[in-house]
Formats: sequence, structure tokens, C-alpha cells
Amino acid sequence: MRVSKNHPVVSAAAKRPAEILMLEDSATDAELAHRALQRGRIGNPLKVISSGEQALDYLLGTGEFAKRGPARPLLILLDLQLPGMSGLDFLRKIKSDERTWSIPVVSLSMTTSAPAIVMCLRLGVAEHMIKPIDAAALGRVATKLKLNLSKRAATVAAAEVKSANNSVKAGR
Repeated sequence: MRVSKNHPVVSAAAKRPAEILMLEDSATDAELAHRALQRGRIGNPLKVISSGEQALDYLLGTGEFAKRGPARPLLILLDLQLPGMSGLDFLRKIKSDERTWSIPVVSLSMTTSAPAIVMCLRLGVAEHMIKPIDAAALGRVATKLKLNLSKRAATVAAAEVKSANNSVKAGR
């Protein structure tokens, strides 16, 4: 953290944490996932996209996302039952592309169908979770994958900035 009389406080924690990309066509399931992340105090922004085609454009910076460029989410939460391109087809595409193969993926479904889960694992998912998402389970997955989920990122950053600004004011 840098404190200067002429410059604002700069905190590494104040930078926006890496996002989690969720492929989910159900607004209800997406909202439940968002609430689970909030309950788990996971501060990473959740970007929800409802189709595999749009998610590929998002990741590769093509189509409607061409002006923004490629995205590099911290984690992909992938519903297997997507309309159009299935979750398995999306997974096959990103795991065979050198630009996206290393992004960790957690597959999601409402079923415990062994063949689907085995196929996901063969295609390279890091973990499979049954919906709705549980924040504690996601935290365990993040620990297993050594992901740096941002716990209370916004609250901590705001507190640091306020404290540093108060220190600067007290020093004047």
C-alpha cells in the first residue's frame, strides 16, 4: 500500500478480484449460486452466461465480445444441461483449445448420473457438484484447486482505504 499527500491510496486488495464464469440457463439456479457465494463471503464477481456459444465468444474475445478481447476467469461453473451446445460439448471445446484448456472447470448438474460425471472427469473437469451450489463445498473445491477466492474483498479493501486515508489525515 502506498500513501502520499499528493496521490490517493493504492491498495492491491482494492483491485477487482478475478471473476467466476457460470454457464447456466436457469435464472433461478444462477441466483441460488450467487446467494451461495455471498453466504460463503466469496467476493469474486459472478458472470452468468446462458449458452455455450456465447460463453466461447466471451472466453475467446470473439463475436459480441470482440472489442473487449479474451477473458480469463478464475473458475468456470458449468451446467451440463444447456440449450444448444451442451455443457459436455462446451467442455470438449475449451479443453481442446490451448487458450482455454487450463481454466479450472466445475461441472454442475441436478443428477448423480455416474456416466455423465465420469465423462466430465475424463474431459478434464476439476470437480463435479450437485446443484444447487453450496458455498462450503465450493470453498473446499477452491482450496483443492489452490484458487484464490476473494473472501470479503470489497469490505476488506474499503476498510484498508479508509484506515490509510485516516492515517494520512492524522499525519497532516
